[in-house]
Amino acid sequence: MNEKKSIKVEMMKKKFEVKGMHCKSCEMLVKDSLEEESGVNSADVSYAEGLVNVEFDEAKISEKKIMSIIRNEGYEVQK
Repeated sequence: MNEKKSIKVEMMKKKFEVKGMHCKSCEMLVKDSLEEESGVNSADVSYAEGLVNVEFDEAKISEKKIMSIIRNEGYEVQK
């Protein structure tokens, strides 16, 4: 018998404070940029609250890289 072993990947959840987002377009830009990146499972972005919640596989992408992606879109970010 050939049994497949499933490997469970633990996803990390991290909240980032982001300054400079002013509208829904800003939200979508950050969300799309993050979710295109390998290792990012999901990104919830709120311009009104200035928050980005990211669920990611830290074996594939680091917090530093996530922050870099947000900064590359023109926003200030803090952990």
